[in-house]
Amino acid sequence: MTTNIQANLVIVGLLVLGTVSCSGPPPADASYDRTRAETEIREIEGSWAQVAVSGDPAVIERIFADDFVGVAPDGAHYTKQGFIEDTKARPLGFTSIEVNEMKVRFEGNVAVAQGHETFTRKDGQRGRFVWTDVLVRRDGKWQLIAAQDAMVPDTEQPTSVGLFEGSAPAEQAREGISKTRSEYVSAWRAANASKVAELYTKDAVVMYPNQPAVSGRSAIVDYFKGFFAEFPRNEFELTSAEIEIAGSWAFDRGEYRWKGVPRAGGKPTEDSGKYLVVLERQASGEWKVARDMDNSDRSGSQSTRAAQ
Repeated sequence: MTTNIQANLVIVGLLVLGTVSCSGPPPADASYDRTRAETEIREIEGSWAQVAVSGDPAVIERIFADDFVGVAPDGAHYTKQGFIEDTKARPLGFTSIEVNEMKVRFEGNVAVAQGHETFTRKDGQRGRFVWTDVLVRRDGKWQLIAAQDAMVPDTEQPTSVGLFEGSAPAEQAREGISKTRSEYVSAWRAANASKVAELYTKDAVVMYPNQPAVSGRSAIVDYFKGFFAEFPRNEFELTSAEIEIAGSWAFDRGEYRWKGVPRAGGKPTEDSGKYLVVLERQASGEWKVARDMDNSDRSGSQSTRAAQ
């Protein structure tokens, strides 16, 4: 297996070099914020992992470059279109998959992401993927252009505490925070007030403009029930720009976009702006939102957004 993996890595490397060289060597000093870029890449990797469970080919269409080439654990090569067609044709058979650890390195407009994730299949089989992905920044957007995966039993743990020595605690925290954010977005899009509230601590405080603070999980449930009663159909996005971790506390700063269709009919309401949330790590290791605050980039739109 080791020989095959090494050979596949060489193939992926040649493919990447060929792809990058088509547009010239990457600049030595890329004009983008690397903290934000890393957050975007982590979200891309998390989205790809969840395709194994959701079977949603639209995710692949969005995050893969058209010239993507990957190497599967069995050594077979696959393309973006081939992966989309396979995903549409048959389910991948996973009930859960979780990214455990990841490291991202940059060289100009090229990024290399390496990590591992655990999975459970519908038949109960558990295992781990260990992978290396290559992404390129084109027209201000990061896309996957190459990937190589190896599969190992879940009982075959890394020899060190983490795949990357000394990085496990911070990496795991970032992954947990990203997971909370992703679940929050999904719950919002589904207009699921109870699920949204579960992602807050029991004593959480939500502070939206032009209205009193909403304190406590029970009040938060009621707030979102009222909100989703008025806007049952929502488009919602959160894009993190900065994550800082200090022990069992962290903050996540970024941007949001929202578009809601009123139950009463009429033109959809749209809003976009900035958010800042403070999260607390629970005894279970899960990160939950303790304080939530945002403000709009659009004058006067927040009061409309928060109407009940």
